[in-house]
Amino acid sequence: MNKLNLVMMCVLLMIVGTGCEGVFDTIPKETVMVKSIDRASEANGAEYEGVLSQDTVKTLSLNAVNKYFDENVTLKEIQFEMEFINKNKFKALISEAEYGLIPAVIPAPGSVVKPTEVPKFLINVQTELDSYSGGLYYTTLTTLSDSSKAYDIVLNARNGDIVKVTRADTLRNISGARQKDKKEIIALAEAFIQEKESYPLSELSLNEDITRWGSVVELYYMSKDDKKLIYTISVNLRRNEVIGFSKDVMALLSYYSRI
Repeated sequence: MNKLNLVMMCVLLMIVGTGCEGVFDTIPKETVMVKSIDRASEANGAEYEGVLSQDTVKTLSLNAVNKYFDENVTLKEIQFEMEFINKNKFKALISEAEYGLIPAVIPAPGSVVKPTEVPKFLINVQTELDSYSGGLYYTTLTTLSDSSKAYDIVLNARNGDIVKVTRADTLRNISGARQKDKKEIIALAEAFIQEKESYPLSELSLNEDITRWGSVVELYYMSKDDKKLIYTISVNLRRNEVIGFSKDVMALLSYYSRI
């Protein structure tokens, strides 16, 4: 009994000296075990370490639409969809492209995907991975006033470099295209490269052997020195305009329909 009285006396002295919190609230508020709760992260939604914030990606995507398609839309006028492609997924896409694997869809169980008879482009997997070590952001912007008008944008997740832009609605609306002179199509593509990308045409050569003809023509530009695929330019014949481009590794992935 004397020991029990002694323990109770010690507890009373601790309460008087430190208050109830000193005895019962030994784990600080806003903390679960050893991991602090980040209220800011909860409010902003999912963010990924070492890459651009989603708000920044939205702004850069919108700027790309206005720049490449001479639009003047604002954040309030569009709806965003966003997907993050991490480094591992990106590595898988490059590896598939390196071996020229088509189609892009996942094959049925038991089927075999074989390399197709297509040109094999120069690619350094490690260099590409280093350039896109943060992965990619894939965004779709749809105007609220016209849901059929949409844009697909792909960005380097670490530095925000725009590596693919496509006006999605025009890719779907390709009926009734009229025939154009090949020189006129090439002129549209090369004017786009010069004016929008400021890339010197003297360093590029058009590979006409792999040009894809149709209502939407896809032209492929290689570097003159090492024959690396640099640009893919898409021209809609019906609208008589460039409706998208891909560059660097995205040009390669687009050629093999990986993204």
